[in-house]
Amino acid sequence: MAGIVNKCMAALLWGSIDERVSVGCAAMTLMAGVAHTAQGILIPASCKDMNLQPWFMTCAGLWMAGSGALFLHHEVLGFPFMAASMGGAAATAAMSPAKPGIVFSSATLAAMAYTTKSLPFAEWKFIVFSVAMWLFGVWGRVYVNGDVEEGEKKD
Repeated sequence: MAGIVNKCMAALLWGSIDERVSVGCAAMTLMAGVAHTAQGILIPASCKDMNLQPWFMTCAGLWMAGSGALFLHHEVLGFPFMAASMGGAAATAAMSPAKPGIVFSSATLAAMAYTTKSLPFAEWKFIVFSVAMWLFGVWGRVYVNGDVEEGEKKD
């Protein structure tokens, strides 16, 4: 944890614009994940606004927090997990009234890809794995969450 905080502080105080964007996107995802986890646990009725079941909101929040933390710890390992988080966020936005979220989540991932120079985009396996993880995030949102109305009938 201390390494992540030190990396964020170093990027904020002495980092280049690219480092600040890359670290800022990951830190924002981490904090959004913490907020979504809390929202799913503490205010489950608010999940309906995004057509999510509370248990799914909690799990997605934990995934987002973990992927943000992993990216801050090790960029190459964390980027595919960030891709899954942003794929899920794009699918959530597409399935809810908040359509601008599609652009925001896609721009976040693109900004991270553009500003993180350590990512091995010359290796096709890394690109394929990252795209597959983005699709996994979309799949998880569309098929694992289920129908919100069905979840309400069961409760």
